[in-house]
This record gives sequence, structure tokens and C-alpha cells, in this order.
Amino acid sequence: TESPHAAEGTLAHSLAELKVRKKFETMKKSEYDKRFKDIQKDPLYAPEMDGHTDTYLDYILGIAHGYSKVKPYVAIEKQLDYSAYVPEGFGTCDCVMLCKNDLHIFDFKYGKGVPVSAEENPQLKLYALGAIAEYGFLYDIRNITLHIIQPRLDSVSSFVLTIEGLLGWGVAIRPIAEAAYNGTGGFKCGDHCLFCKAKANCRARAEDFFSLEK
Repeated sequence: TESPHAAEGTLAHSLAELKVRKKFETMKKSEYDKRFKDIQKDPLYAPEMDGHTDTYLDYILGIAHGYSKVKPYVAIEKQLDYSAYVPEGFGTCDCVMLCKNDLHIFDFKYGKGVPVSAEENPQLKLYALGAIAEYGFLYDIRNITLHIIQPRLDSVSSFVLTIEGLLGWGVAIRPIAEAAYNGTGGFKCGDHCLFCKAKANCRARAEDFFSLEK
């Protein structure tokens, strides 16, 4: 079941997607206005959502306008397949931008509880691997930048890595992902446990807590 916070985030993502599509794709004003009004009718909509999604859009536009003479290619809500590194691995990236030798991965986070950093972010690195698999034959991708925009916390972070660094990470993560997929991997406690639905029944987490007594 979806929590109210998750439902609010889904609605904010829908508004953010709508705004970015209007800027980078052909969309009639009447269609945009209708879809915007439908979002505003949702009980979870709040006026501040409009401003926060504008922050996300403005950030993407700032990166796009930084390229002179060449118009970047932008894909919105793009499903990416990274199963070459993670068995059955795929995900939907909020926004992918390609221009010249550059790949940008954008992630919009509407939550205001936990700040999330783009630095070495595994979710975004997997998306980047999927984007390279999708567009690598069209673009000579050399530079990758990961971006996380979390406007409710006034947090924007980015992380730059090379194609060699990303592909090397992908090779290193493959056996770990395969072990997890096959159920042979080990359990490791950490900050990520906060979001795990099995944390209440996890033996490794219980043993980690009991070890504090020692």
C-alpha cells in the first residue's frame, strides 16, 4: 500500500514531468492547461508544489542552456535497462540529457525527511549504465554527471565521473548484484535499513543491535 507521503511525491513527479515535457516536447497549451488543472484537483496538491517543480525545471533548463549552438537531446521519464549489470535490472529515470560527449542523469526527489546526495549514488549510476546501453551507439559519451534536485530541502547536488570510472564500477557491481539476485549474498546493516520493509524481521539487523551490548 502506498503511504500519503509517497502519493504526494508521485503527484509532484507528475507535475514536474508535465512542465519538462512542455519545454522540451511539442505540447499544445490547451493540453498543458487541462493536465495542470487535473493535478490541481487532487486533494494532495498544494500551491508550494508549483514552486518546487519550477525549481526542478529551472535547473534542467540551466544545464541545457549551457550548451551553445547545439541543442541537447532530452528524454523524460525514460525507462532504462541495465540488466547487463543487474539481473532483470531496469528503472525509470526522471530525465536524461545528452549533448556532445556529455550524459546528464536528473533525479527529482520531493521528500523532505532525508537529504539524498548524488555523490557515488548507486541508483543514478545504474541509470547512467542503462543510458549508455541505450544511447552509446549514437553518442560518444565520455563524461557523466549525476544530479539530484530536492527542492523542499533546498538541496541540489551533482557528481561527475568518467565513462571509464562508471563502466569499471558496473563490472565490479555485477557479481554482487548476481549474488543478491540468487539469494547467496550477505546481509549488511547500514543507513539503507531505514527504507527496508523487512527490517523488523531481519536477523542481521537484530544481531547488529545486540552487538551493541558487547
